[in-house]
Amino acid sequence: MDAEWHDRRVERDEVEVLSRKGDRAVTQRPDRRYPSLQVPGDTFAELRGLFLRAARTLRERPGDPDALDDLDYGVREMTEMLEFYERVLAERGIDRPYFPSVVQER
Repeated sequence: MDAEWHDRRVERDEVEVLSRKGDRAVTQRPDRRYPSLQVPGDTFAELRGLFLRAARTLRERPGDPDALDDLDYGVREMTEMLEFYERVLAERGIDRPYFPSVVQER
């Protein structure tokens, strides 16, 4: 896999970093209307794994308290990311690229 990576061309593109918080950032590419939320791949993979394990467990044991706790944790993590993103957009006077109903139930 490493050798495959080294054989690929790397494309460089400038982005504006609107804000950073820990290992996360809100960035703006010149060719995109709305900013992006940058999350490290390992963080994204861990959240995916958490949701995957919880879903599998709940299919086998509906109502499993540990799986429900994992879901709650994952939703809290994603909510924190989304609140950071929305706060940066609001500070810069940028409308959200989605309707508020998409993120109800916080």
